[in-house]
Amino acid sequence: MKVEWTKSMTKRVLVYIVAGIGILAAYFILINLKRVSGILSSVSDILRPFIIAAIFAYIVNGPMMFFERLFGRLTDKKKPRPVLKRVLAIIAAWVASLAVLVLFFVIIVPDVKISITTLINNLPGYFESLKAFIVALAEKYQLDISYLNSFMNFQVTADGIMEIIDKYSDALIPQLANIANISVQIGSFIADVIIAIIISVYLLFSKETLIAQLKKALYALFNRKLADVSVRVARETHRTFSGFISGKLLDSLIIGILCFIGMSILKYEYALLISFIVGVTNVIPFFGPMFGAIPSVLLLLMIDPWHALWFAVFIFALQQLDGNVIGPKILGDSTGLPALWVMFAILVGGALWGVAGMFVGVPLFAVIYRFSKEIFENLLKKKNMPENTSAYKVIKGVKDKADIESEAEK
Repeated sequence: MKVEWTKSMTKRVLVYIVAGIGILAAYFILINLKRVSGILSSVSDILRPFIIAAIFAYIVNGPMMFFERLFGRLTDKKKPRPVLKRVLAIIAAWVASLAVLVLFFVIIVPDVKISITTLINNLPGYFESLKAFIVALAEKYQLDISYLNSFMNFQVTADGIMEIIDKYSDALIPQLANIANISVQIGSFIADVIIAIIISVYLLFSKETLIAQLKKALYALFNRKLADVSVRVARETHRTFSGFISGKLLDSLIIGILCFIGMSILKYEYALLISFIVGVTNVIPFFGPMFGAIPSVLLLLMIDPWHALWFAVFIFALQQLDGNVIGPKILGDSTGLPALWVMFAILVGGALWGVAGMFVGVPLFAVIYRFSKEIFENLLKKKNMPENTSAYKVIKGVKDKADIESEAEK
């Protein structure tokens, strides 16, 4: 009996072949895990300058587009000269970015360093003042503080602090043999950064061509529907990430400045150091204000407990201003995530990638959430079922689509 070979049979055979190759590849990777990880490490070392360059280009792209639009308004409309505008915009964007970096290291870092040094020198006196405040409070209100004996008997001295520093520095002595290796790594990293800056200039200059080439390859390898979806996902991911990152950085900068102004008016100690902590930790969504407020309050508690109390009130008011006015104005609805899923994204991102994951996890999960919602709603639409979540807030089953439409009309 002759069997006719159909197109569906060809597809099925190809699927089996691809699945078999995938299983064999997975088995090979598992039994040669160390070798594969070594190969991947070597590949990542080779590609590291390009990866850093891509990150640099993505960060500098926003300022570059701003300067390009600015130069476009200043130049003659009859002679647009796009190449010249792009070159000038790239130069201006990099100069502005490096100027901000230099400003940070020249102005902020030295003052923060001085504040930390002063804090360490004054720490014994602050600790004694805190104990005296506790004793005075206990005497005034006749409180039993016997359970605080271990704390009250603890002494913080400059010699004790230096002893701790010496102890940990002694633990680092065995690692001195690795200084040469560390120096080579630092030198290699600096070289990678310099190369990455040069590559990023080329990426920025020809970004439209590179994106077009990637799209061309995408449409060549996959069918049009899948390619269209991939392009839309990439565009939405870029919009979410760029909007969230730039907005959150600007929001944190404003909060840090407002904190410094407020503390300067109130004449509180270590205004710059605490404002720096508050501004940096504010980058982390949801939990950031807590991370910044707790060490700041503890620091002020040793200096002046009343300052710590009023600072806690001030920082609470500042975070309310940020959460209800400043944040929504700057960020808008850049993520579209409910508060519960924001917490989930922060915790999962933090568990996977640490502090960076707590920051990146929110926009990443926002993209996943948005497209998952779209997929589920399309599946429900094909089943002729309601897509609105409120239709499923019933004890049994689901509201009928006609009932929802009639309720909407009413």
